[in-house]
Amino acid sequence: MTEIFERTGVSVDADDDIVVLRVGKMKARMSYTLAFQIAQRMRLHGGVAARIAGASPKERFTLKRQADEANLRPIAIGEVRDNSKPWEVWHESELVCIRLKAVVARWEAPAALTIAGWLREGGRQAKRWAGDTSKTHRYAGILTDAAENDRLGIR
Repeated sequence: MTEIFERTGVSVDADDDIVVLRVGKMKARMSYTLAFQIAQRMRLHGGVAARIAGASPKERFTLKRQADEANLRPIAIGEVRDNSKPWEVWHESELVCIRLKAVVARWEAPAALTIAGWLREGGRQAKRWAGDTSKTHRYAGILTDAAENDRLGIR
């Protein structure tokens, strides 16, 4: 079966104990622990991108509820040659970028935070299906010095 139209949307599904993230034609299957790690990184860099865009703390708190279906389409999808890491998440000014396999997608902060929430929910469903009842928490953070925070206006 051939695809006539390219899917430009984003979807997250739980397939038994595996989380499936679809971005355009790219389909990435990952364990629920990896889905939690990617979601945490997307939340972290989404918050930084929102701060750079000038969103107040109250606005950043509500950003993930503001993204609608039309805004979830990636701003850009490209390919990279360097596959030294299986995945990577970073921010470029006001955009959140994710690389899975050789595909790079970029979103604005509200869309990235929404997709991070979807990844967390897909990870919860897959973890529940696998029978894992552990309460392991992992956190990620960006440590910067005071001068960098002052330059960005972060308090």
